[in-house]
Amino acid sequence: MAPLDIHVTGAGTAYHPAERSILTLHAQSISFPTAQEADSMVASVLNSLCDAIAPYCPYETSTDSANNNAAISHYSIKTFETSQGRDRVQDYGSMSFSSKSSYKISFSASANLSIEFRDFALLARLATQIGSMENVKIKSLEWILTPSTQATVQGQARKEAARHAIRKAKDYAEVFGGLSGDEAAIKVRAMLVKENVPYKTFTKAKVHIGKVKNGKTQKSEWDYEPLDVGVEVKVDGRFSVHE
Repeated sequence: MAPLDIHVTGAGTAYHPAERSILTLHAQSISFPTAQEADSMVASVLNSLCDAIAPYCPYETSTDSANNNAAISHYSIKTFETSQGRDRVQDYGSMSFSSKSSYKISFSASANLSIEFRDFALLARLATQIGSMENVKIKSLEWILTPSTQATVQGQARKEAARHAIRKAKDYAEVFGGLSGDEAAIKVRAMLVKENVPYKTFTKAKVHIGKVKNGKTQKSEWDYEPLDVGVEVKVDGRFSVHE
């Protein structure tokens, strides 16, 4: 009897509580008569944000690098862009319905500021404070792991994916090969393993009941509670059943 070949895919997932958070803020100014004024407005907002952040992100004067024990690991301006547009100007003094609208040139500017937090309580306080500032909005919030923890979680997910593939191969061997569970454990052998990359990283949402006021859910510090970061690994395996 020829060896029975079995091709299966195994999937494994592992989780770990988030260790860092990256908050991205978007500052914007619109409809200014000159590019300089639009840029100046955004620069002023960025300065205010940096002033609020700086006390929590001190730098080591000897190395000019971020303090590893600081509440904020680092922050940086990711993009600073200026754009030009046209605003429609209607002549309301004219009674003619056929009068043509005119346009004036206006300028807008925007910038993204990225902040990496170690202290999640500080994240909640600052995000709530910043969220109420004019010309600023929270663009995104990402929960991440440190590189060493990420590698550990990936290893756990890989092992789970491998065990999953082996379990499936043994199940098929029992049915298609007519083996008992003990026989499958001995005779099913891995011949080829191919890992699917890249890995999938995601966060597992937590469910909370928001406070409702005037028909709208109000944001609070609960919105910045850290999530679990998950890693999913998939592996393709080819197994053979040997006598």
